[in-house]
Amino acid sequence: MNSSTKQIIAVAGCKGGVGKTLIAVNLALSLANNGRRVVLMDGNLAVPDVGISLGLEKNLNVERQKEGQDIANFIKEGPSGVHVLTPLGQPIWRETVETGQAVRMIESLESLSPSLDTLIIDTAPGLAPDNIALIQAAGEILIVLNQEVLSLLDSVRLIRLLYREYGVRRFNVVVNAVSNRRYGSNQFERLQNHLSDEVAIILRYQGAVPFDKAVAESLSRQKALLESSPDCRASKAINRIAQQIMAAPVTPPRGRIEFFLPARISERV
Repeated sequence: MNSSTKQIIAVAGCKGGVGKTLIAVNLALSLANNGRRVVLMDGNLAVPDVGISLGLEKNLNVERQKEGQDIANFIKEGPSGVHVLTPLGQPIWRETVETGQAVRMIESLESLSPSLDTLIIDTAPGLAPDNIALIQAAGEILIVLNQEVLSLLDSVRLIRLLYREYGVRRFNVVVNAVSNRRYGSNQFERLQNHLSDEVAIILRYQGAVPFDKAVAESLSRQKALLESSPDCRASKAINRIAQQIMAAPVTPPRGRIEFFLPARISERV
C-alpha cells in the first residue's frame, strides 16, 4: 500500500449478533500484525462495546467528552499496536445520535489522516440514519452475516438501501460462525440470488469464519481472539480474510460524505 493511501473499511450487518465486532477487532489486529498502521473505531454510536470487548474500560475513570475536544484524546492503545477510538466513560454519543452528529464525527477524524494506513469502523446493527451515514462514508464495506435466514434477508435490505440511496455498488462479504466452509459459500450464493435483479451490484466473497468455542472464551476474558487464541480455526480464517483485503486495490472516493475525503482527493490530483 502506498503510504499516502487510506483504506477505510466499514464492517456492517443489519442484524445484531452476527459477529461484526469479532470480525472488526480481529481484522484490525491481523492487518496491524502485517505492518499496517490501524485505527479501530467503535461506530456503534448508541451502545459502543469495542473498548469493553478488549478490556480497555477496566479500572478507568475517564471524563465525559466535551464539545470541541480533540478526537485524538479518545485514542487508546490496543493489542498489536492497534489504536482504538472508543468512547470511554459516558461520552455524548452514548445518547440519542442524529445524522448531523455522525457527519461531524466523520469530519473530526481528518486530523488522524497522517497517522494511519487503515481505518476500520465497527458499525451498529440496523438501518438508523446515523449508522447508514457512517457506513456509506467508508471506501469499502464488509458485510457480515451468519447462517440464519434473518441475517441473510437483513443483509439484502442493507445492501439494497446503500445501493439505491447512496450509489454504493461494491460489497465484500464474510459469513461468520459456519458449521463448515460449504455452508459459508452456500449462504453467499443465496445472497447473490436475492440481489440478482440489481445487476450493478458487485459482491465479493472474502470467506467464512468457522464456529469456534475459542471465540466465546476470548469474549469472557475481554481479549481479542487473535491475542488469546492465535492458532484456533477462527483466527486462521480471519488472517486469510485480512490477506485478501490487503491484496485488493483501495476504492477511490465516490464524491459523497466520506472519511478523509479532502486528503484522498488531493492524493489523486
